[in-house]
Amino acid sequence: MWVLTWLRSTSLAKEKKARRLEERAAMDAVCAKVDAANKLDDPLSAFPAFTKYDRNGLNLQIECRRVTALNPLSVEWAFELTRANMQALYEQSEWGWKEREKREEMNDERAWYLLARDTQDSAPMAFSHFRFDVECGEEVLYW
Repeated sequence: MWVLTWLRSTSLAKEKKARRLEERAAMDAVCAKVDAANKLDDPLSAFPAFTKYDRNGLNLQIECRRVTALNPLSVEWAFELTRANMQALYEQSEWGWKEREKREEMNDERAWYLLARDTQDSAPMAFSHFRFDVECGEEVLYW
């Protein structure tokens, strides 16, 4: 009886270890995908047709950069535009508007920006903030 109990517990321990190793390998694969995305110099470079917008009276150049490669004035412009457009909506939600946290999020070293600039004077006209990340064991893109 003792031998059967020991054999069963040994077998269960091996199964548990195998499951842990599989889970770890799956997580490593997910993390590798996110790391590869974050190592890109420019995620937009594979789509050159999307780097210009010339319609409806707008003539824009579109760039994709990490927050660390952006001029701080561009990041501040993006934050102020976010505050102007989103603060009231955040305040109405259960999240609330937390300026310090929003500023930290938008300046996080993992942050990327798609920035549309006027081709005449390079003034920023529009932006999108995003981040490649892992959540609950899945690769995600926060936009």
